[in-house]
Amino acid sequence: MEKDKEYILLKDRSSRACISAGYRLYMSNFKRIFRASWIAAIVFAALVSVGGTMMILRPQLALIVLPVTVIIDALFVSYGFSVLKQHQETGAIGWTTHWYSFDAHIFVRTLKAWLCMLVISIIGGSLIGFASIMLIGYLSLYTAIGTIALISLLAFVFILPMTYTNIRYVLTDGTGYWSNLFSHYGKGMRRWGFIFLVVFMTTLIGWVCYTITSLPAIILSLAGNEANMGFMNGDPYNMPSYIGWMSALVFLLIGFIQAYIMLSFLFPLYYMYGAIEAHEQEKNKFNKEAL
Repeated sequence: MEKDKEYILLKDRSSRACISAGYRLYMSNFKRIFRASWIAAIVFAALVSVGGTMMILRPQLALIVLPVTVIIDALFVSYGFSVLKQHQETGAIGWTTHWYSFDAHIFVRTLKAWLCMLVISIIGGSLIGFASIMLIGYLSLYTAIGTIALISLLAFVFILPMTYTNIRYVLTDGTGYWSNLFSHYGKGMRRWGFIFLVVFMTTLIGWVCYTITSLPAIILSLAGNEANMGFMNGDPYNMPSYIGWMSALVFLLIGFIQAYIMLSFLFPLYYMYGAIEAHEQEKNKFNKEAL
């Protein structure tokens, strides 16, 4: 397992360079990443399959899948963080020694970051919802909508730097989530534009990939919704008898593919984190030398 200087983490890269390096690292090591994570990808895909099939056959039961989603998402994403942790420490991604692998330490930290962000999102969403009710009650409709949009935009501005602090928390042992957030949030805020460009471009690429791979699911969902609406109105349920297992299979394949699309998001963000760390180190070194 040799170090590749091209993929060194601590380097002050541009947003474009972070995206390029991230996807190149992912694709050049995909076989190793796949070997380490394929079981978790099947579990993730099975969850997508169950949820998607319920949406077609029993939409009222689909919400049952949601509480499990956070844990399964964190489980699969932790495999990405696990190989990135290895790359951070050794400069390379190696083959797993077994056909399966599981890093409990990284999984716990990933799940904790997931849950903390969920709490922050719920609190933020509740405050925005409360403010919306108050504003609609005291202001004109268009003024209230404009103010709510501004508040939502400000919430996005303040949440975006947590992309950096969350990755730093998962990949840095010996740090607590909240202490890491309060200590390093300012770094992320100072590089807000840089983080935005990386996140925006990565999300755009992911959205295109998700849309293309989701087309069969969209067609099935539309057909299922039309059949369910007709059935509720007294019409026959005009869906073939094999729609259940066919939907499950389609969603399973889509979920498996999209699991690795989702995992690819981490790699540009990994180099974004490394670029910020390198920039801060260089700035601190310059300040010390200037004294």
